Amino acid sequence: MKIDLHIHTSASDGTWSPEALIQNVIHARIQIFSVTDHDTVENIAAVSDLAIGTNLTFIRGVEIDTYNEGQIFHILGYNIDTENERLNNVLLKNRAFIERKNRDSMAILMKMGHPVSPDEYCKYKNHPERGGWKALNYAIDKGLCQTYKEFFDLFDGKKDFFTMNVDVKPEAAISCVKQAGGIPVLAHPGSGLYGNDFKKTVSAVLEMGIDGLECHHPENSPEVTEYCREICKKNNLYITGGSDCHGEFVKERRLGKPDIDLSHLKIWNL
Repeated sequence: MKIDLHIHTSASDGTWSPEALIQNVIHARIQIFSVTDHDTVENIAAVSDLAIGTNLTFIRGVEIDTYNEGQIFHILGYNIDTENERLNNVLLKNRAFIERKNRDSMAILMKMGHPVSPDEYCKYKNHPERGGWKALNYAIDKGLCQTYKEFFDLFDGKKDFFTMNVDVKPEAAISCVKQAGGIPVLAHPGSGLYGNDFKKTVSAVLEMGIDGLECHHPENSPEVTEYCREICKKNNLYITGGSDCHGEFVKERRLGKPDIDLSHLKIWNL
């Protein structure tokens, strides 16, 4: 059974609506999938409703941005109760922080002489189906850049400003996912977001009480995948995987790639 447990929709930085997502999942012949939008569960109910009456198995998910002692950690939560108050408070806190960060980024660009302003940005109407995020699309429409990589290049020496040092710590995200009846998993352990020492990252989240590792991901090298699989087997953790697909926004990440079969993973009873 083909499976993809890491997909983003237009609720965060993907381009697909719930309807488009379902069509693409079916076209890719994926049978088990999860939506894991950044810091929001906005599209979960709609996707769940659309999956009814199909041969698809849908798993409720989320990806929570966290930060601790100079390092970013992305925590996936599966089988969550999307109505859980504590979980939703954490997600709301993160979204508010990131929006303030985006507004402040416009002030930096304005001081650098670019034709933008925080006030104009606040009035700007974003269209989520474009993918990305509001500040990026505003900058694109102002002619400052064409891609998200070019957006970050605009800040030339101020890239540390975009380190997502949100107030939510990974331990808090792990705890609230569990309180919401869910399963916390470290996303893409081989990602450059975490630095160059993936073993240190994995060791840190093990001490924090993580329940699984995303062993299969486009940014995981074969070495990372094999190491994480062995750690999961040794510690009786869940083994998950997904494409981290964002629709048309990050075109190099394609739905169902890497090609993962249910037999490659160790997950909870569906």
